[in-house]
This record gives sequence, C-alpha cells and structure tokens, in this order.
Amino acid sequence: MKRIIAFPPTIAIISLLFLSNCGKPDKANITQEERIVPVNVTTVQAGSIENKTSFLGDIKAFQEVNVFSTIPEKMTSLKVDVNDIVKKGNILATVNDVKIRQGVLQAEAGLASAKAQYENAKTGWDRIKKLYSESAVSKSEYDAVKTQKEAAEAAVKQLTAGLKSAKEQLNDTNIKAPISGIISARNFDLGDQTSSQVPAFTIVEMNKVKIYIDIVENQIALIQPGQKAFIRVTSYPDEVFEGTIVKVYPTLNPMTRSVKAEIVINNEDLRLKPGMYADVDIITERKENVPLIPSHSIIEKTNLEYIGGEVSNTRVMTEKFVYIIQNDVAFKRQIDTGFEEGSIIEVVNGIYVGDVIVTIGQYDLSDSTSVRVIKRGN
Repeated sequence: MKRIIAFPPTIAIISLLFLSNCGKPDKANITQEERIVPVNVTTVQAGSIENKTSFLGDIKAFQEVNVFSTIPEKMTSLKVDVNDIVKKGNILATVNDVKIRQGVLQAEAGLASAKAQYENAKTGWDRIKKLYSESAVSKSEYDAVKTQKEAAEAAVKQLTAGLKSAKEQLNDTNIKAPISGIISARNFDLGDQTSSQVPAFTIVEMNKVKIYIDIVENQIALIQPGQKAFIRVTSYPDEVFEGTIVKVYPTLNPMTRSVKAEIVINNEDLRLKPGMYADVDIITERKENVPLIPSHSIIEKTNLEYIGGEVSNTRVMTEKFVYIIQNDVAFKRQIDTGFEEGSIIEVVNGIYVGDVIVTIGQYDLSDSTSVRVIKRGN
C-alpha cells in the first residue's frame, strides 16, 4: 500500500518559488553589470590657441586702369586681346595717323623756316650792335633790328613747342599700356572709331589682389595694419591663402557704423580672380599653454532663466559639462570655455591639464557611473 505524503501549503509554495528561480541570474548582479558603460577617453593637453574674427569680402584687382584713345580715329591695328598679359609701355593698338603725320611735317617745315629767319635776324643784330657801340647808327635803327631778332627768336620757340605737340599727338596714335597686367576688357574692334569717352581697354594688375572688409565699431580696436589674414574661396575649398592688412580707413560709415580695411594677397600664380567671393579670418589674439580639449567631448545644457519683473523677462543660460575619469568612475564637471579653433576648444575653468575626460559615450553617463575604457586618445 502506497503512502501519500501531504506537504503543508506554505512549504509547497516556497518549494515552487525556489524551483522557478533555479538557473536564472541574480537581478542585482544584472543591474550592477549594466551600469558599467564603455567609453573612449583622452587626456587634457596644454597648447596654444588663436582667436579668429571672421569677415566676408570680394576679391578685387590690386590695380585696375581704363586705357583711352585720346585721338578719335579709326583703329588701324589691334595687337592684344582679353586675357593677354602686357608690360607697361607695350603698344596695345594704333589709330589712323595720316593727318597727324602731315601736321608733324608742316610743323617741321615751319620750324626750319623760323630758324632761318632767326639766323638772318641774329646776323643783322650782331652787325647793328657793333655799329651802335661805335655810334654809327641811331638808337631807333638799333631798336628796330633788336625787335626783329627777338620776334624771330620767339617764333622759333613757338614753332618748336608746336612741333613737340604734333609729335606727342603722333605718339598718342599708339595706345600704350600704362601699367603691367592682364587685359580684362576690349571695347573696340579693328576699324572702329575710337572715342575719348569710352575706354579702349581695361588692364588689371593681378600679381597681387586685395579685399576690402567692413569692421563694425566694436571690432576696430582688434584689427590693425600688419595683422595676418587667412582667405578661403569656393574655387579652392581645401586651400588657405595668406594676406596682410595694409590699411584701416580712419573714418566710419555713418550708415553702417563700420570702417573699411584693405587686405593685400600675393597672387603670382593668378589663381585668385577679381570678383571671387572670399571668407576672411583675422587672428586677433593668441594664448599659450592653456588646457585644450576636443569640442565634441562637451555636453551643453540650455536653460531659460527668469531674471525678475515681467514673466517674459528671461534669458537663455547655457551650461557646459564634461565627464572626467578617476579609478574607472565618471564624474560630471561643469566647465567654462574660451577660444575655439576648429575642433579644439580652450577650457578656462573646471578641469586641468592631465585630467582624463570622456570623448565618446558621455551621453550615456550620469555622475559617479562606472566605466570601462575602450579606447584612449592622446
């Protein structure tokens, strides 16, 4: 006969609970393991950092000159075109010089005649002067010959000036480059009638280029001649061109409350073109041996702070934090920052050189969280 053993209800329930938990991990242990957060870290380094002020501007030729034909005649030869490089004094084109050459010939003939008359008058003057000194002629005869000589001398001077002017006009039939540079515009074709009102050519000097920037009133003390400027243009996105501030204008524009500054950039390879849009950075201050960290390691928290008075009288406050690691535990630290240059930022207060901070994984942390360092940066 089988014996049936009956367990009290309380013992049965405890037994079932024990059996149901067999083989399952401890919940307390699970919680402890989940709080160990993997992170990447870096050590706070000391270094130098620069503060840059940014501006916008357009690149302009260092010098731009419109070249006019002073002789309104037909263009008879054309020696250059747009994009040609010219030197100062090069002939760019010529205009019809037939009438002017005739004028030169007439002026030369007139001068030759005047010189002959002067020589005759001078010979007479030399003779009468001697006779007058011997009292052989009257004062009136002496004065008459003297007047003839002076008139002949004046005619020679006048016709000499006229010949010089005619030759200058003949020279002006050659349209010459007043500066070295590149032809950027040509407004007449061969056979066109030139005009003293319309430039025949425009020449730009591009071995150097310049940029004008507008400095607002509160920046004037920061920008001075001699400072370096760093320029970026869309055409060369991976390059930085260096220039120098050469001039800060002395007066403000009353409409914009700003002054102009002029930046000059060497451009021997002619890659920078007038009209290009430019981003300009000017270094206004530099700090040495300060704590530097990657800007992406910082957590920012923005709050709206009530400052009294009306309900709408508030201001936005931004707090910045990083996590430092000590003995595999992350501690939250509020920091104050200073200059920012690219992906690096200066820390003014809150952490120090040599501290180890979290660079990846910080958003999964809270104060006093245990961590496991996966990767350590410089």
